[in-house]
Amino acid sequence: MSSDTAAQRKPMRAATQKSGSGPIGVVGPVLAVLLIALGVLLLRDALVAAGAFAGSQWLPAAAAGLKGFAPTWWLIPAGIVVALVGLWLVVTALRPRSRRTLALSSRTGVFLHTRDVARLASGAAHDVDGVLDVSSTATRRKVSVTAQATAQPGVREAITTAVTERLASLQAPPRVSVTIRTPDRTREEN
Repeated sequence: MSSDTAAQRKPMRAATQKSGSGPIGVVGPVLAVLLIALGVLLLRDALVAAGAFAGSQWLPAAAAGLKGFAPTWWLIPAGIVVALVGLWLVVTALRPRSRRTLALSSRTGVFLHTRDVARLASGAAHDVDGVLDVSSTATRRKVSVTAQATAQPGVREAITTAVTERLASLQAPPRVSVTIRTPDRTREEN
């Protein structure tokens, strides 16, 4: 391949932002297991009806047990609860998926997960003089840094500056919040 053909190709399209699983993530597998159990029950009854197994079918027996069932007062609240659960499942399934990544300032579509942003913040804060230990948490909008540091003046500002500079390459840098704990247990918050 010549250098002319390589120069004529268009650059790759930027990657799209990764999204997490939807809020239905727990309910979906539970409903899948219930559906599989129903399928096994139907298969068993079909095999009994075909003569592959000896015994009686369970579904006709259950339907016969409901034959003399008359409406009672508790069916109305039970129906309302079932309808509300169904409505909740539909709303939950249609909610947007969670996003836990932040875009870097680049044309290539590079993203960092929030836990990686927290690690970057911890690393930047740990490099500041006087910092003994650091822990950080991050969301898409805020980074919280908790540092155990000596009682030097200006250590909070130094940590805030270091973390802000380290996260400056993000397209929309999150707000930085710094909490300082000194060995004598005093606490200063930003």
